[in-house]
Amino acid sequence: MDDRSTFSYKSPSVFIRIAVAWKLLISLRGQEFQSVGSWIERNYTESGRIVGFLRFVGWAVKSMLVDIPNALVGVTFAKPMSKISYWLATDNPVENHPWASHPNARLPKECEVVVIGAGFTGAACAYHWSKRPGGQLVLLEMNEAASGASGRNEGVVVMGRFYTYVKKMMIDDLPRVRPDLEPAQRERLAEQFAEAYVRAAYKNADMIEETIRDEGFDVDYVRAGWVQGQSEETQDYLNHSISESYEKGFDDWDLVEPKQVLELTGMKVGVRYGLSRRAATWHPAKWVWSLVSTAIKADNVDFYSRTRVHRVEDVGDRYVVHTNRGSINTRYVINATESYTASLHPEFIGKLVPIQTNAAFAEGGPDAMKAHVAMGGPNSWFGKHPDGVILGTGGIRLDYTQAGRVSPSRFLTDYIITEIQQIFGHNPMHVFREWSCTAGFTDDEYPIVGLLDGKRQYIIAGMCGSGSGVHFNGARHVVDRILGFEATDDYPEQFFSPTRVLEPEAHRWPD
Repeated sequence: MDDRSTFSYKSPSVFIRIAVAWKLLISLRGQEFQSVGSWIERNYTESGRIVGFLRFVGWAVKSMLVDIPNALVGVTFAKPMSKISYWLATDNPVENHPWASHPNARLPKECEVVVIGAGFTGAACAYHWSKRPGGQLVLLEMNEAASGASGRNEGVVVMGRFYTYVKKMMIDDLPRVRPDLEPAQRERLAEQFAEAYVRAAYKNADMIEETIRDEGFDVDYVRAGWVQGQSEETQDYLNHSISESYEKGFDDWDLVEPKQVLELTGMKVGVRYGLSRRAATWHPAKWVWSLVSTAIKADNVDFYSRTRVHRVEDVGDRYVVHTNRGSINTRYVINATESYTASLHPEFIGKLVPIQTNAAFAEGGPDAMKAHVAMGGPNSWFGKHPDGVILGTGGIRLDYTQAGRVSPSRFLTDYIITEIQQIFGHNPMHVFREWSCTAGFTDDEYPIVGLLDGKRQYIIAGMCGSGSGVHFNGARHVVDRILGFEATDDYPEQFFSPTRVLEPEAHRWPD
């Protein structure tokens, strides 16, 4: 790592610029080319396809010959590069459970509930169950707790997506599934969906904070907001989205002037940014491990890591969950499988797809970057930590068989470093971790929470990169439904039922 006290920026020569551009070109892979379409759609929507593509080509040439070579001065990369995420490098207190201490342990022959997956959602299901009277719940994880997207994300407790964002994504998708409606009817339906989602997400965030406080969880939780990058082109949309959110009674989403952005984050920007005022930062893997550690202290919860579920068999009034360690006969199943869902339930192929994001961690980075507040530019996110900076971007669609793969892109890492250097000023960095994660996305980018088969098999998935905004309240909802508790229905079937995705023509839509 370069010593900051001796670092002096020197503009790269033409030879170095060409060498950097050439290296970038020959390192491009399919995932980088896949991301071109989403990049154009996100940044040049108003330009049309041809003009948008030409603008992208101009941006790419300038980036590879000018911006990226400038940004990489003083930036070094470890060889070999670790693919373990920043969060998962922390000691896991429930690693290889129970096999580490009980190598001859056996799965139970039967139980009341099997939860498949020990990420955000599965851990939350186990936690909520442990606080209620009920039969035995068995939590199964094919790798380690939090080893998937829950341990490879940005590290932000989101308030969900803001109202206008949810409304727009539903309006964009409704012509496909509800061609029978007039435009005004679709808009009203989209408003109903947005209100249901945001209301449940707000409650989810407060529940998480209350649980951390009440349990005394050490998960590095700080509720200091999330400053979200905007561009000149998105200013009108930003203004509209904030006024519309307030009109509907959702007051978390706000705007901040450049001066306030600097005070909150250390970023020097020329336009107004968005602010989710009650979002928080945390250590997501520690959150999962804390939930699991607490749950297994109860007599009615067991956890088995490194136990892969191959198949769920419906045998009438029971299910048989088949794993590599044997089979369990159970009355209820909760699928907390997110981007892995289609591998277990083929009916979700093409309907719940893995979207891959790219992330890295670097020692050093901007001194001006403020800690404990989530932040990002128009096309990336980053955050300050005691020993460096975590950074990420991206969103490419993968085949369902590629869920969970770790295949980071050096080009995307270089791009995010460039954006950081432009916003904060030039700083030396040493990148020694790069990883990727996959989130489960539905076509309408709206989650599914509810019965999968109309009987006793549930699913919580399709959280579209906003898992921290859905999972805890969603898990509470499903656990209460299984136990027959009369609790608030934060996830009504009309909005969240899996039939909306699997059979939209048979779904019971809201009036």
